[in-house]
Amino acid sequence: MGKKDEGRGPWVTEAEVLSSVVDTTGLNKLSFSHLKLQNIGLACGQLGQVSAEEEAAGKGPVHVMVVPSEPVPPQVVLWLLTGCVDDALATKGIRSKLFWMASSRTGYYDPARRIGDKNVAFWYEDKNLCFHVLFKVESDALKFETGLLNGPHTLGSPLTGHQIETHLAQTRAVSVDLKRIIYHDYNPNDSKSRENTISSLTTSVSILDLSTDEFRYQRIEHEKFFKPYGKAESCHLVSRKDNRDHQREYGKYDRDVNNRLALSREMHGWFDGLSIEFPIVNMLPGTIEDHPSIGDRRKVEILVKAFDAGCKDRVFSRLKDGSADTDDPLVMKTFVHVKDPDTFCLCLRWKYNNNAQLASSFFEITPAID
Repeated sequence: MGKKDEGRGPWVTEAEVLSSVVDTTGLNKLSFSHLKLQNIGLACGQLGQVSAEEEAAGKGPVHVMVVPSEPVPPQVVLWLLTGCVDDALATKGIRSKLFWMASSRTGYYDPARRIGDKNVAFWYEDKNLCFHVLFKVESDALKFETGLLNGPHTLGSPLTGHQIETHLAQTRAVSVDLKRIIYHDYNPNDSKSRENTISSLTTSVSILDLSTDEFRYQRIEHEKFFKPYGKAESCHLVSRKDNRDHQREYGKYDRDVNNRLALSREMHGWFDGLSIEFPIVNMLPGTIEDHPSIGDRRKVEILVKAFDAGCKDRVFSRLKDGSADTDDPLVMKTFVHVKDPDTFCLCLRWKYNNNAQLASSFFEITPAID
């Protein structure tokens, strides 16, 4: 309405209009040439309210009617990281790792990239795994890119030995409700990747059958997750490497069945950090039964700890019947039956401390980008 200071100040005067308007591009010339400028826009009853002295000095108010153009949807600045991992089909765990990285770095799906009614951030082209991830903050995009580029040179990473191409660019998009990429979105069955094939781990893995005592009594997951094949992996608590590197202290546990848990391939990967950057599952021993309850086996309580809220549902949904919540939303109780609870608890505590150290080391060496 022709007021100064964004409408909070005094009216703009005729003299100021005549002396200040230097660019008339896009303005329409009014067809009321016989009227005085300060009278344009006034109702008949308002005419003559400006004194002759004010009129002569060009101090009368100017009323301006502004007709805005069609509203333009607001745009947001985003960061788009695209690229591919060369020959990703040859190694297990790469797509899972990228889902985890995108989730932890607050990545988003691009609503313009969908297959059918499904958001897609990771897909295969021939043997290569392509990625297309949006970020609202540049530092999140840079951290994700840094993790990818460091992966081929990180011991134990599924990206080791793979060539990775990345391209980071700023992009603009019409403001929309973007959907977060979370690790729970990862499904090993929705692609041709190796996640559901025989383990390609560099360490040897012992496969357990349903009929073994280790599977029946030292398993923390529901039996349905092992069907229809009915097999699990025998997971060392004190690792074979440490058994052999520290023979005097740990060598005796290498072949000790009390140094084992029967885990699915998925849980084994999360517990040992085999398919991701660091272990997202950790376990501590709890109470021990005073007397054997199944043959010569005693019940040992296990506290299963998920790394964060983003992965807890995926982890806890796999626990067997009889597992229970605790006061900590990231911890659930389950149990196993073992012959030597003291050895089992010692080995499980070793594993807990080792996993905690791996997670701590990962975050200490992860570059902090402002």
